[in-house]
Amino acid sequence: MRLTPLQIRKQEFARKVRGFDPEEVDAFLATAAADFEELLRENVELRAQKAAIMEELQNYKKLEDSLRSLVSQAEKAATESTESLRKTAEIVKREAQMTADQILSEARQETEKARAKLVEVKNLRETIVKTIRTILTAQLDMLGSLENELLKQEPATEVLDMKSIVESLGKSRTDEK
Repeated sequence: MRLTPLQIRKQEFARKVRGFDPEEVDAFLATAAADFEELLRENVELRAQKAAIMEELQNYKKLEDSLRSLVSQAEKAATESTESLRKTAEIVKREAQMTADQILSEARQETEKARAKLVEVKNLRETIVKTIRTILTAQLDMLGSLENELLKQEPATEVLDMKSIVESLGKSRTDEK
């Protein structure tokens, strides 16, 4: 019978007069159960990894068999072909290499464009954050000024002067734009 972490945690022992310290036994069982649970989890993960690796290995073996078959067929075809076929194959090979080189070059260029675009987006993000920070700072400064002006004024005149403060804020906001 295999133990489970729950069985380890729930295990109880008979109590004797000169027996072990129950708290120490419980602490040890809790630690053992936690370690056992971790080992079980690792075991499950390792089994899953093993299964994936075995499946991948099978795929590689199939691929290897296919490649061997293709190589065998290519060797037969090569020995049966004539000089003109070899020349044609060489031309096709060169064209394919040139096409592959061109595709790789275009892919590299596209990669560089994507990297440049990423840098551009990052710079734009930084600019937007700085702009928002500047706007918020200006708004906080205006709020502080308004607060200071309101604190300086007498309560009776506060309502009368509120209109002039709001108008001056509106003017400063228009001036900033």
